[in-house]
Amino acid sequence: MSRISVIIPTLDRPGPLSRCLQALAQSFPADAETIVVSDGGSVDLGQWLAPFVDLLRLRYIVAPNGGPASARNHGLAAARGDIVAFLDDDCRPRSGWLLALTSGVSLSPPRATGGTTFNGLGSNVYAEVAQLILDLVARHERETYGRESFFPSNNLAFPAETLRGIGGFDESFRTAEDRELCRRWRQSGFVLARVPEAVVDHDAHLNFIGFLRQFFTYGQGGARFHLSDDTSSFGKSVAFHLRLPMFVGPELVRNGPRRGARLLGLFVLWEVANLAGFLSAIPRRSATSMTPMPASQGESSL
Repeated sequence: MSRISVIIPTLDRPGPLSRCLQALAQSFPADAETIVVSDGGSVDLGQWLAPFVDLLRLRYIVAPNGGPASARNHGLAAARGDIVAFLDDDCRPRSGWLLALTSGVSLSPPRATGGTTFNGLGSNVYAEVAQLILDLVARHERETYGRESFFPSNNLAFPAETLRGIGGFDESFRTAEDRELCRRWRQSGFVLARVPEAVVDHDAHLNFIGFLRQFFTYGQGGARFHLSDDTSSFGKSVAFHLRLPMFVGPELVRNGPRRGARLLGLFVLWEVANLAGFLSAIPRRSATSMTPMPASQGESSL
């Protein structure tokens, strides 16, 4: 029986997926398996997956299109391991990633772990800012809560049975599903722990339109995230945006006047896109759907 199951959702991105699997194969434990879940894709991935079937003990699932949360839940249902590790198809894990990430997972008492994610495309300023935003959000939440409050689902591991017991990912979320899951995990009395040495490089091939679209949808996910909670998560989000100049200022100085000005422009665009997405999601929600969801039901936004 496999001790660890790596679950990778994908949607018609065979090139990035191949690079992800090549990186994963560099240091793959003998007691691990890989589950690739196609989220209703139209591309037959067989030829890209074939070289890794034996190497990564890979199984391939084609699921109906339901979004990344649904795809991850299909992988979770099929997983044979005691520990499940989640990775995205556009991420390249560094050597030793899987063993480092899962070494901190505890079955009893339940403890989940998250690693470190870097921008893998140094020449792509949109990808750089996108990763920096996620890093600043994580930093703010550590300072606010005094502990880890969430990890992105591209570098995250759980004890499998406990994760199934709380319902896995909430499939009604198309974005912010990782934030919602981590919140529900903590509300269940379980621990999140950081493993800094579990590193993945995220190859987010973003352009101007893709950048705006991503943070618009993150804003929509953020609206659902805050409206599904009966705590003060929205207030903490507002506090983050008010503190943003303090976080961003050193980054702008470090990058120099010209690049700093470009980064500043993208931060402004992010705020606009995020707010537009947030506001667009509120009118479509009925009074019933705005009722806080009980904690027992069941790539990140502010």
